Amino acid sequence: MSALRLRLKPARALAAILILPPLAIAADPGQGLSPLAAKQHCDECHALQETRIGPSFQAIALRYSIEGPAVEERLAGKIVYGGAGNWGNIPMVANERVSLEDARAIAHWILSLAPASGH
Repeated sequence: MSALRLRLKPARALAAILILPPLAIAADPGQGLSPLAAKQHCDECHALQETRIGPSFQAIALRYSIEGPAVEERLAGKIVYGGAGNWGNIPMVANERVSLEDARAIAHWILSLAPASGH
């Protein structure tokens, strides 16, 4: 690509870069996420199975699914308004760009990740 860059004017070099395929690492950063969680960039702090800045979605599901249906609304509130002290010293920042309706859908998806009970 460096030979290509040397021959092209800056505007054409940018156009050439934009048509190149993305790196494999960046191809699907939200792999395994619900489309809405990926759209809202939840994967910047959370991953499906491993801890990042915040706990994994599966850990959240496991912890909160035992609390019953009312927990979905509480998790939605944490998504929008943030929270602190539940998972250590790093607080969850508020996500005011996420509507309460979208937060409810994301919370519902997270809770769906909990293993089914043997009852």
